[in-house]
Amino acid sequence: MKRLHATNTLPNVLLSLVLSAILLVTLGGCIPSVYDQPYPVEPVTLPRDEAAHRAPIEWWYYTGHLTAENGHQYGFELTFFKAYTPPDLPLFAGIPAYLLVDKGHVAHFGITDIDNERFSMAERTDFWGYQADADYQQFDVFVGGWHARRQGDSHVIAAGNHDYRIDLQLTPTKPVALHGNPPGIQSMGPGGTSYYLSYTRMAVTGEIGVNCGLLGCDTLTVTGQAWHDHQWGDFDISSYAGWDWFSLQFDDNSELMLYLIREPSGAYITVEGSYVDQAGEVQFLAQDAITVTPTGYSWESEDTGAIYPLEWDISVPSLAIDVRVSPVLDNQEMDTRASTGIVYWEGAMDVSGSHSGVGYMELTNYDLYPFGQTDENTPLKPLRNPLTGGS
Repeated sequence: MKRLHATNTLPNVLLSLVLSAILLVTLGGCIPSVYDQPYPVEPVTLPRDEAAHRAPIEWWYYTGHLTAENGHQYGFELTFFKAYTPPDLPLFAGIPAYLLVDKGHVAHFGITDIDNERFSMAERTDFWGYQADADYQQFDVFVGGWHARRQGDSHVIAAGNHDYRIDLQLTPTKPVALHGNPPGIQSMGPGGTSYYLSYTRMAVTGEIGVNCGLLGCDTLTVTGQAWHDHQWGDFDISSYAGWDWFSLQFDDNSELMLYLIREPSGAYITVEGSYVDQAGEVQFLAQDAITVTPTGYSWESEDTGAIYPLEWDISVPSLAIDVRVSPVLDNQEMDTRASTGIVYWEGAMDVSGSHSGVGYMELTNYDLYPFGQTDENTPLKPLRNPLTGGS
């Protein structure tokens, strides 16, 4: 009797799956999605808006510069992404994927070991089996043990890979900066608009692990300064070729952020920025106030074939800013095709000229549109799907 009961279970399970599939397909147009209505445009409210939102796409970015107790210099990047599943993405048998997979989480981590001229990166995502979540009430996001959260007046972050790890406390030394016009609303060119806030200067203390292996890491105390970005909204990053982003921290305690949206030819559709003065006041910069020009110095990745413009001249005449931005190391490429489908360069920069300082630069999709090899006839290419490896 027990064997007969077990044998009859299989068709019952199959029947349940078939009925569930039919139900999901039938109700597919009735179950609400975050994409059903445009994401609302409302004033930014803190600290509430540091936490997660029911927005189709969202990310939290940290970049910074560290000095260890032995004098060694490092740059770091730690990023958390959250994206809701688009309603038009099929899973199987015509079932919309969002009915079974509501959203996904991804994290990227990179370390630039300046003294040893070495770059190391890693990526994690919940569709690889890592536990992940983002709190909608207070700022707390994690993917597979990497985390970022508010603790009192500070942010605490931690991540690591087989080479390096970080465990840092970051404390804002300026008020939050709201980018865009109106404040907090940043143009994403043809992709739409994004909420965008930053802590443009954060004092850093903590530890970095180096020479990591099976027995652990050598731990060094570090200090430094960092930059934190948070963006969210319903913008579409597949509607343009890519973007170039600069965050510059000048030695006079002011900062400059530039956000540039590219066409396939390399021409810019949108150029906007923010200048944050020593007191923390934010000045919006429109396209006609900014000149950004690559000097021609480039680097080609052997891994992805991408060609990146790595040195830039940046000018904001109204602010008497005329600087050159140069990489501390050429190879700071983030090949995250396995998690986000995107190849980008994210690296530590030196700043010289009218203002000295440090910065970070992000250049996306130069594997699809190599620098110097595209023109007005270059078509817009689909982004790669990390789940399938294709477009």
